[in-house]
Amino acid sequence: MSVSFQASTTTFENQINFTTKVRTGRPVDPNSKRQQRLNSAPGVRTGRPINPNSKRQQRLAKQAQRIAQGGEIKRGRPVNPTSKRQLAIAERQALLDAGVVIKRGRPAKKENQPTK
Repeated sequence: MSVSFQASTTTFENQINFTTKVRTGRPVDPNSKRQQRLNSAPGVRTGRPINPNSKRQQRLAKQAQRIAQGGEIKRGRPVNPTSKRQLAIAERQALLDAGVVIKRGRPAKKENQPTK
């Protein structure tokens, strides 16, 4: 895991040297105990272990199984097709499908109408 990075220097025709830093961020000490531990077992996950018997992991396993079988994954709150909002959306879509042009926004104020 210890990779050495070197800065590259470019000289242009007007004799200006540009140095580009390849590695940014905090430097890594390859001789530190942590780096030696990480290099001794590559591919081993560090951090909190996963409990396969937890409810979340069981739910994720069932979800992966459903995906493998070609099933669908339901997410979020289910839609109630008979609600006022869904009926209004369906009615609006029917008008759009029929070719009716629906203007958006508030109607323009007419100059001739008296104000109350």
